[in-house]
Amino acid sequence: MWTSSRTRLRRLEAAWHQPAARSSHPSLVARYYDHVQHEPAYQRLPDQTWADLNGDLLFGRLDATVSPVGQQCLYHRLRSPLADAAPLHAFDAAAALLAQDPVARGHALLALDQLTADEAYYLTDLVSGEPLPALPGARFAPGLALGLLATLLGGFWLPVLWVGTLALALTNAVFHLWQRQRINNCVRPLLQLGRLRRAGQALQRAALPLRALPPLAAPLARLRALMWQVAFFQVEDNLLVLELLKMLLLLDVLLYGRCRVAVQQQAPAIRTVFEAVGYVDCALAVASFRQRHATCVPHFGPAAEGIQLQGGYHPLVPGCVPNDLTLAGPGVLLTGSNMAGKTTFMRTLGVNALLAQTVATCPATAYRAPFCRVLTSLSLADSLPTGKSYYLVEAETMRELLAACDAAPGSYLLLLDELFKGTNTQERIAANQAVLAYLQPRSWVVAATHDGELGALLPSCYVEYHFCETVTADDWYFDFRLKAGPLTTRNAIRLLARLHYPAQVVAAAQALSATLATRAHPTRPGERRSVADSTKQEEHALG
Repeated sequence: MWTSSRTRLRRLEAAWHQPAARSSHPSLVARYYDHVQHEPAYQRLPDQTWADLNGDLLFGRLDATVSPVGQQCLYHRLRSPLADAAPLHAFDAAAALLAQDPVARGHALLALDQLTADEAYYLTDLVSGEPLPALPGARFAPGLALGLLATLLGGFWLPVLWVGTLALALTNAVFHLWQRQRINNCVRPLLQLGRLRRAGQALQRAALPLRALPPLAAPLARLRALMWQVAFFQVEDNLLVLELLKMLLLLDVLLYGRCRVAVQQQAPAIRTVFEAVGYVDCALAVASFRQRHATCVPHFGPAAEGIQLQGGYHPLVPGCVPNDLTLAGPGVLLTGSNMAGKTTFMRTLGVNALLAQTVATCPATAYRAPFCRVLTSLSLADSLPTGKSYYLVEAETMRELLAACDAAPGSYLLLLDELFKGTNTQERIAANQAVLAYLQPRSWVVAATHDGELGALLPSCYVEYHFCETVTADDWYFDFRLKAGPLTTRNAIRLLARLHYPAQVVAAAQALSATLATRAHPTRPGERRSVADSTKQEEHALG
C-alpha cells in the first residue's frame, strides 16, 4: 500500500529516536562479517572476546539501523576495530551530522527505507567476487533451445521435424520446471540489487557530505546494465505468453548464466555500493545511540600516555555507576567482594576500548588511549564436545593470549578474570604470578583475582584497586566504586549467613576461617591484623 513520504518519515524518525527491539537473526546479521573476516585487518574480534563483552547484546543496543545491509555493516564494524584515526574522525563527523541535521537525516532515512526486505540479507552473496551457484545441466540449455527453434522452422519444409519439436518442447518444459526452484533461490539476492542501487542513488542525489558517498557515481553507472538483466526475472505476464516462452526456450536458465558472469565482473562495484549504503545506516544508528546515552568522542594518543577512562559506564547495565581508571605503565590487579562489580568494570573498560575504535563513541565522560587490540578471558567454560576440562580450556586460552602478545608486543589490552581457578590454590597463585609478570611488559593488563597474595608477589609491575561492600547491622550494600589499594575485608561467609544457612554451618566456617588467617604468613605489613579485624567485623555483623 502506498504511503506518503511525510508519513514514512514520521514513522522512521520515531523509530530512530527510540528504536524498538528487533527479532534476532544472528546468522543472517553476521553474513557480511563471515564473508570478509579473512581479509587483512588490524583486528577481527575473536568469538571468546565478543562473548565476554556481551557483543550480541551490545549490538542490539546500538542497532537503530533501517536496513538489513546496515545491520550487517554495523555488526562487521563492531567486530573489526581500526587503528587509524582518520576514518574514525570521518565516521564521528557523519554521526554528528545525522544527529544534528534533521533534513540530512530525513534524506538518509527515506533512502534506506527502500531496502528493508529480509531478502536483502542475501546481498552479501554478491560482494565476494565468487560466482553464483551453477545450475546442473545448464550447459545443455543453449542446445535444447536452438534445437527447438531449428525443428520448428525446419518443419515448414520437412513436417516430420515437428515430431522433434514436440519432443524438445516436452524436454525443455521438464528441464525448466526442474531448474525453476533453484533459479528462484539463486536470484534472491539479485532481486534486491535494484533496491540497493536505488538506495545508493537516493543518497547520492541528497548530496550529503559523507565520506562514503562521493565514490558512488561510477559503481552505480556500472550496475545499470546488470539491472536490465535482473528485471527480466521480475516480469509477470497475466496471459502466460512470456511464461510459456520461458519454459520452451529456457530463457530463465540462459539469462541466469549471463547474470552469473556479470555479477562476478561487477562484484567490486556491488561491494562499493553495499558498503556506502551500510556506512550511512551505521552512522544513523550511532547517532541514535548518542541521543539515548551519555557519550564522548574518544581521543587517541601515544602509548606513553596510557589508557585514561573518566566516568566510564556499561550501557547494558541500568543505572551503572561510572568509574575512572588510568592505566599507565604498571598493570592493574582488581580485588573485591563477590558481586562488587569487578567483572562489570572490566567489561566497561573493554566496551569503551572497542566502541572507541569502531564507532568513535564511548559511554564515558572522557576516553584517551593508544590504539590497542582487546582480548579477554572472562567467562570460560569446559567443553563437553571436545572433552576438555575447565582448566585445560583456561590453559589453552592463556597460551593463545601469550602468543598474541609475543607476536605484537605493546598493542593489546588484556582483561582477565580469576585466571586458573580450575586448579588448586597453591598452583593457581604460582601460575598467576608467572603469567601476569610475563604479560605486563608486553601489554596493558587488568586482572581480577580473589588471591590477595598476588599484590605482594607483583609489587613492581602491578598496582592494586578494589571494590567492596558496606555492612550495616541489618543489611549490606555495594557502592560499585573503584577504590585504590588492596581489599582488606571478606564477605563470602557473611553471604552464607544472609542466606540463612544453619547457624552451626556459619559458625564452623567462621572459626576455621579465623584459624587459617592466624596461621597464614602475612604478605605485607599489617595484613594479619587486617584479616583479624575483618573476622571480628564478621562475627559482630552476625550477632
